[in-house]
Amino acid sequence: MSEPVLLNKPKKSAVISYATVSESRLLVPLTQSKKLATIRKQSQALQPLEKKPAPSTEITASGLNKDVSGLLNEAQEHINAKINELMALYPPGKKNKMFALKYGQPDRIKQMNLKAIFTRLAMDKPKKFALIQHLDYFGNATMPVETLNPNLFEQQIDV
Repeated sequence: MSEPVLLNKPKKSAVISYATVSESRLLVPLTQSKKLATIRKQSQALQPLEKKPAPSTEITASGLNKDVSGLLNEAQEHINAKINELMALYPPGKKNKMFALKYGQPDRIKQMNLKAIFTRLAMDKPKKFALIQHLDYFGNATMPVETLNPNLFEQQIDV
């Protein structure tokens, strides 16, 4: 287990002394240390599992006409790409926290209307942006329906 370690070079008239090195045991086992447990919990909390955003084809707003739905899908793709691009600029362990400090939580950003999202993320607005600027990321109206363009929503007529 332990080997003797030579401390002094032997001389003809010198005394040779040996020291033994034994295995050092921790005072507290790793599984019972409260400090190590808190450090472990903090490190796990700082590295949340990355959620992949749902593809834009799965997020469809019902009741929107084809032009608006196409614009909304295009806007969703641009927003997802911009969020991923901005998060990639930050260090891996701190990217969620640093992004949230500067821009806000991605979930909260997606609840804002598209005009505010594009302004907050400093993005170029797509063509015909006026049609979708008052919708949120998921296609829900963020202002009273009376003030929206009536051609925006398809009319459903029961026959």
